[in-house]
Amino acid sequence: MIKKRYFSTKENFKTNFLYKFFLLIGIILLLFFVFFKVFPLLIDKESVGFAKQLYDFSQSIYPNSILAISMITLAVAVIFYFFYYQFVKLAKIADEIENEEESDELIKK
Repeated sequence: MIKKRYFSTKENFKTNFLYKFFLLIGIILLLFFVFFKVFPLLIDKESVGFAKQLYDFSQSIYPNSILAISMITLAVAVIFYFFYYQFVKLAKIADEIENEEESDELIKK
């Protein structure tokens, strides 16, 4: 006889964890991008020290790369959320079918 396997919605290939993880990483990177684009508005080109380094970094192409990576991780988070939502719906359907089978067996006895 075939052994039944039960997958819970919380352990379905870790999609719940993965979508939260990628969402967090994407939001953190997006906040870095916003910081690097807003900070130069508060300081001048003639600043010295650390402020000058931040200003120079914000004028380079690296903040745009941070935005691109942020968008990619947010898109991956949406994909994993879709999978997670589908697994939850599938688990509900499986529970309904299982409950129907149990009730049919009780009625037959």
